[in-house]
Amino acid sequence: MSWFGRKSSVSATGSDLMAGMPPVTEPSKTEQFAEDARQHRPADEHWTHTQIFAYQELLQDRYDSPLYVGVSGRPAILLCLSGRMRADLDGLEELIRDMGADLFLEGHRLGRYGMVRAVLELPERNLIFETPLTLAHGDVQEFVSAGYRAKAVELHLSHASDARSQRFTCRAAGLRPVVEAALDAVRGLDHPTTPAEQAAPVAELEARFPDIGDGLTGRTRIRLTVTGPADDVVTVETRN
Repeated sequence: MSWFGRKSSVSATGSDLMAGMPPVTEPSKTEQFAEDARQHRPADEHWTHTQIFAYQELLQDRYDSPLYVGVSGRPAILLCLSGRMRADLDGLEELIRDMGADLFLEGHRLGRYGMVRAVLELPERNLIFETPLTLAHGDVQEFVSAGYRAKAVELHLSHASDARSQRFTCRAAGLRPVVEAALDAVRGLDHPTTPAEQAAPVAELEARFPDIGDGLTGRTRIRLTVTGPADDVVTVETRN
């Protein structure tokens, strides 16, 4: 499926960016929340339904693997660390406030499919995380579009055995050209949805980059600099 209707480069607005995306085959959490609201409201009446969720609830039992979301237009990276990666959160907040973090995004052609390789690097040895992203997933589309529009990204960190959480709003220097290059790289390709479809392209990515740090360059680097705290909850408002 070709997801660019024209040959021109990506426009500098979030709405145009979304218009160039492939069809969503895995609904985003934003849409899932909206669908839940619709199930309990009359379809032929006007109504507004507000839901409030703690970000960490969205991770459920996901550890050491960042989740990229754009719920309610807020681009956010959610990460819960396990004891295998770090004993607790002690000292990490200070490191991130002082040194920031790095996000790398790069598009790859993998047979008939295109995927975006995301690597999040926190300012401590071995705290680096790779995530293959597919644009067929609504959460990925919302993250990319919201981040492109805001030129900012939220970073939410928690720990499996620590009741605390750490939440940052970050300026995302260089995000727009990096996103544009990543999308250009997968222009005109299909985008895997199911685990079965993703298996082969993900395996090819792993073969290309045996170590997480392989292939990372300044051209794909988005510098995340802390500008303040982030809210620990997200509000989803659905109108009919």
